[in-house]
Amino acid sequence: MPLSEQQILNMKVKRKKILEAATYLFATEGYGGTTIKKVSEAATVSFGSVFTYFKDKEELFYTVVVEPLEDFSKQMLAFDEHAENPLDELKRMITNHIKIFSEINHYLQLVVQDIGQHERFRESFEKLDAFHDEFRGKVSVLVKNGQQKGLLEKQDSLIVATLYTSLLIGFRLNSTDKRYSDISEKVALSTLNIFGPIIK
Repeated sequence: MPLSEQQILNMKVKRKKILEAATYLFATEGYGGTTIKKVSEAATVSFGSVFTYFKDKEELFYTVVVEPLEDFSKQMLAFDEHAENPLDELKRMITNHIKIFSEINHYLQLVVQDIGQHERFRESFEKLDAFHDEFRGKVSVLVKNGQQKGLLEKQDSLIVATLYTSLLIGFRLNSTDKRYSDISEKVALSTLNIFGPIIK
């Protein structure tokens, strides 16, 4: 007998609660400190319910890292690397990225865990690494665009893109939510400098 619409909705809600609880626990207690029992208690579902959706803790961790990546990727890649005015596009891109990073915390902690233990979390790391390569590549093209138009200093565009991604992650991890919002506009202005804008 097929499931009713209400049953399907209930299952989606329960799965979402499990993922939210798991994201928080993996971020705050680490992979080793998180158990299925803790996740079920935090999500207020039965222990067995977790296994309805996820085979084991490893699959649950993979899901909380990889599933949000599609939406995150779309947001992060929403800039025009071939913009007519690359300097203006860089400013827009930086402001947007800082806003995105200001709204994530626990997810970013998961990403850092995954990268730090990439041999353990090989499959999810491959997804993160592929996104990182795509992102750096697109930023690099925008930088080259600015250099060709004489708006940015000549330097290795891929290195600049790598410094940029490192800055975003490092700044967010070193800031509380309040401290981040208080200085984010100043950070956006200073971040532009790593791209080497030429003052005329």
